[in-house]
Amino acid sequence: MSRPWETGDEYARWDGYLLEDKRTLRNLVGARTPEQLRRAEDHLVEARALTLREHGLPDSYGLDGLCAIHRHLFQDVYEWAGEVRTVSIRKGRDGWFAPLDRIAPTMQAVGEQIAQTENLRSVDPERVPGTLAQVYNLTNQAHPFREGNGRTQREYVTALARESGHHVDWTRVTVGRGDLESENDRASRLAASGDPSALRDMFQRIVTRAERDSFDVAAFEAVRIAQSGRSIGRGGHTAPRGLATQRPIHGRAPETGFGRE
Repeated sequence: MSRPWETGDEYARWDGYLLEDKRTLRNLVGARTPEQLRRAEDHLVEARALTLREHGLPDSYGLDGLCAIHRHLFQDVYEWAGEVRTVSIRKGRDGWFAPLDRIAPTMQAVGEQIAQTENLRSVDPERVPGTLAQVYNLTNQAHPFREGNGRTQREYVTALARESGHHVDWTRVTVGRGDLESENDRASRLAASGDPSALRDMFQRIVTRAERDSFDVAAFEAVRIAQSGRSIGRGGHTAPRGLATQRPIHGRAPETGFGRE
């Protein structure tokens, strides 16, 4: 099968992800509009999200582990599920996510530092929410996938929190309405610009020590927040046409290093 998102220049690869309407991502479910794709994707990803743990995912916390989560969640929807994007992307006017050549180094550094903390088990419990906020911020800045980053990141951070006996209650995150920016989007935008305080405060509120039976509940909560908390529609990432010289094809990875406030 042809994989047009892997060939040609960046304009060609960008278009290669899309159907002829230039709005709908190529997909495995036969959807011809963004609305059809959204409905099918929500249903299929929800079902897959509930089986992540029984498949032992993730088994690591670098790029491979993140890709494994994405592959599992989106395997029914996209041929490229679990594969790193081949185009530069940004969200609205908020700035670019990591350049293509910096995605792997960024996630390698994150994975190595998580491993050094024994998957956060050696981190003081009072510091775990702040550390999870840092991990979330760095993973969000890497934004490795063409679509589905938010849902993948939430499952990734939830699994990491579980390693140290913590629970992430995503249902406590304020969802955007109309023109009102969601709490997660605002906090992530500020963190990417150098002010992590709102993201850190959010994680301080939503991360708690886990009770004995809370993890099964957490799986359903993660699905619900994944459905309600997205503010980007399919194809919502933008790569402005005619601004090729401003695309960050090469550059520096986001700074890593846990414990820095």
